[in-house]
Amino acid sequence: MTREGEDHGAALRAAVLRLKAPEVSKRAPAPTSSVYGRAAAAVSSDVQQPATREALAVRFRNVETTALMSGTTMALFVTPDDGRVPGPVMRTLELLVAANAVAVALGPDLPRDVPEDRSRPLTVPLRADDALVTEWALFALGPNKRIAFLARRRADLTWDWMITRDAVAVHRAGTAILERVPFLHLRVPALQG
Repeated sequence: MTREGEDHGAALRAAVLRLKAPEVSKRAPAPTSSVYGRAAAAVSSDVQQPATREALAVRFRNVETTALMSGTTMALFVTPDDGRVPGPVMRTLELLVAANAVAVALGPDLPRDVPEDRSRPLTVPLRADDALVTEWALFALGPNKRIAFLARRRADLTWDWMITRDAVAVHRAGTAILERVPFLHLRVPALQG
């Protein structure tokens, strides 16, 4: 092989490697769309006064209970906590999967677990620079169901928050979550009637 042929081959191999494993500096930018922000922009009347996370735990559980009622075909959960889905929330997601719903959880440093048969909740880590790492959300979606708890951590460690049943707000915010996991090929379920 000539020197020119070797150089061409090396350049081709380097180009293929760049396509397979792009440098961090060439990665797509982190998503900046806020789940809370999309919903709040759609229905500002549902936005409540900032509160502590402890005070919001009861509000979150109310939406969790609603998710467990019939009609939920998809549940979306976003946690700001590193490393794992809290046990009680994971149990809720497992119950929903057992009832034939799709459950997706996203959060910083969550282990990636995406079984093809969707026989358990799907967990996907968020990038450290994703806007959702400061958000907390739970969505219960179905052909006749739309409800979401949404919260965003403030600089003073309180939370902006809302609970909404507004179909447009829930759709926009749910879509913002699913944009993070395009490889799952999921869409917010269409409303009937």
